[in-house]
Parts: sequence; structure tokens; C-alpha cells
Amino acid sequence: MNLSLILSLVATILSMAEMVFGLSVRSAKLFQASKEMRQVNSKSDCLVGNGESYRGLMGVSGRGRICLPWKGFQMIGPDIQGLGKNNYCRNPDNSLRPWCRVKRGKRIVRELCDIPQCAPEIGSPDVSSESKVPPSSQMDTESTCGEREQPRFKVVGGAVVTVEAQPWTAAIFRRGSFLCGGSLIAPCWVLTAAHCLFDENDTPLSARHVTVYLGRSSITKADAVREQKFSVEKLIFHENYNNNDGNYDNDLGLLKLCSKNGMCAVQSPSVRTVCLPPPQIMLPPGAICGVAGYGRTKEGAWQYSNDLRHAKVAVLSQTVCSKEDYYGNLITNNMFCAGSPDWKTDSCQGDSGGPLVCEQGGRAFVFGVVSWGEGCARTKKPGVYTRITNYNTWIAQKTGLPAYTAGVMYPQK
Repeated sequence: MNLSLILSLVATILSMAEMVFGLSVRSAKLFQASKEMRQVNSKSDCLVGNGESYRGLMGVSGRGRICLPWKGFQMIGPDIQGLGKNNYCRNPDNSLRPWCRVKRGKRIVRELCDIPQCAPEIGSPDVSSESKVPPSSQMDTESTCGEREQPRFKVVGGAVVTVEAQPWTAAIFRRGSFLCGGSLIAPCWVLTAAHCLFDENDTPLSARHVTVYLGRSSITKADAVREQKFSVEKLIFHENYNNNDGNYDNDLGLLKLCSKNGMCAVQSPSVRTVCLPPPQIMLPPGAICGVAGYGRTKEGAWQYSNDLRHAKVAVLSQTVCSKEDYYGNLITNNMFCAGSPDWKTDSCQGDSGGPLVCEQGGRAFVFGVVSWGEGCARTKKPGVYTRITNYNTWIAQKTGLPAYTAGVMYPQK
């Protein structure tokens, strides 16, 4: 039963009741809402694409909660985006679909609205089929990786960013507690550090205890509009991973995602895949890249950053990083170092598993995984990263996705 019919029935019942109880005001409001719902033409009452242009009168979230008026909150877009004194579902920030703020208990949260897609042939709601876009057009492929809508490297080191600036960043949780970062390299696969997949007793974690969130700007705040939540079907760590010398050699792992509806990560401004560079490619010393994560903001901090942060770092040569006053022979060919010239910017505890991303030809490529380091932002103790381009073949074997690991989108000289 559609919403306008329900409102009409409720309004009729209240109209009869008002003769006894005097409920004239509430009845009049419901009659007006019902009238407005019936007057909406078919095209404005359904979605085209992600519903950014939706101007219908739906004022109830997909979970059945009444939407709160936009005027009570900081405006995130001009009135031309459909905001203002109304409480109708809108999509002013190019999310998955229209949403609104609702009251859930004592909290005010964002919830998506359940509005049908317009049938392409006539532009009216398609009630005979599901409103899902075919998965092939919703999911990133090897040729659409590394794209994002926000300007590249917009933020100076260590600053808070929204997830749209780093939409491949994954937040990995174990039993409800934040564990590590990761990066989405294919719709069903997240790349992380192998050491993230072991507990404090060096025992491999159970996949059923691990949850992955994509599209999160904060590890402490849920975001029903942007985030996508997944269980983990399989955990894979490199068979030659070891920490016998305290240097996490072959520190690489994979998580295969699964969800209740059988779909993997859906493309949106807050969830995209990052590209893998071709095998054995490495950027020259001095190349500027970005590292993102939810880790501690300084050495000795007692808690993780609640928010996603991004910083610029420069790639160091193997010769420099292998000097005795740096890390000496702890650095293997499976690693590389990166840091800031003033030693004030670095990855830190809690950033483990997250991506070090370098831009080439307008696309983002993940060259490193945050692995280890001595302290945070110490002089001559830069962050150490797993060298991804040593593992293209291994990733292809474990995921069965050789097209993603070939680096086909990397600029050719």
C-alpha cells in the first residue's frame, strides 16, 4: 500500500473522530498531506539515477521514521537543491539516494529514503521490478579505479578529511572495536597488512569476528547515507609473512567481503576502488604521495583519531632508509620508506593496513600499505610500507582478478 493511500485512510478515520474528540487541527494537516501526495506528478515521485534531482514530497525515511525539517540544521546546499523549511527527502550531497535526518531515540541520525526508481520508458515509478541498478553499472571495474570527486591532495599533512577525498579507505573492526585500515582494490576485496590479521597471541583471526566499513569519515560515528557495511568471507595473509626480526616482512593481507544481499561494494562518491600499479613499478625518491587512516595523531596518544586523516609524505630511497641511523638491515626489498622533510608528518599506530596512495595520470594508485616504524614522526625514523608492486602476482592468484592487478590504467611513457 502506498504512502498517499495510507495517509488518506488515516485522515478519513481522524475526520470521523474529530466530531467526538475535536481533533480538527491534526485531521486538517493529514488531509493536506494526503492531498499534496496525490498531487505529485509521477516523474517527481520517483528517482532518476541517485535522486539528486528528486523534488517529490516523501517525508518519511526508509525505516518509517518522520523526517525532520531541513531548516533545523546547518544547510549543506542552497535552496535550489530542494532544502529549506520542508522535511522532504533530498540528495544534496550526491549520496547513494535521497535521505533525511530523523530522530532515533535520543539521537538525530541520517537515514536513506525508500523511493522507487523511475521506469526509463515513461519516467514513472517502476513498481513491477526492484529499483536496483544492475550491479555491472554500480560497481567499479579495473578501468574505473582511482577516481574521486574531491580535488587531489587538497589537504596539508595531518588534517581531517571527509571520506570522499579517500573513498577507497576501509575501516576494519574486530568484535566491534577498531582494528586497522585497508584499501578497496576491487568491489569484493580489501587490501591490508598481514599483521592486522593476527591477535595478540599471534593467532590468525576468525573471519566471523571481523567487520569492514567503507565510506566512513569517522570510526565512532555511523553514517547510514555514506557507509557500506560488510562481513568477511575470507581472511588471507601472505604465507611468507614473518616478524622474527621485528620488521614485518611480506606484511600483506586480503579480506574478501560479503553482505546479506550478495552484493559487494557499490560505487558512490564515498566508496570507490583504488588502482593497483603494474608489477615492479616504483616511484623515484622524492615523489609526493598521501597516507590516510584513523590512527593516533601523535606518539603516545591514548586513543585513535575519531576522524579520517590524510597527510602528504615523500618517498625515500632504499639507500637512505637502509642507513644505520635510519633502519639499517631491517629494510628488505619488500618494503620502502616515506616521510616528511621536517619529520612532522607520518603514519602512526592505528594507521596500519591503510593505503599509501600516489597519483599518476589523474588516478590514484596504491603503492604501499602502512606496515611499521619506530615511534611516530621521529627524526630519521620514517614510516615503513609494504611494497605493493612486488605482490601483483600473489594478489591475482588469491583474488582471481588478474585484470585488476595488471595495472592497465597506469600511464604509459
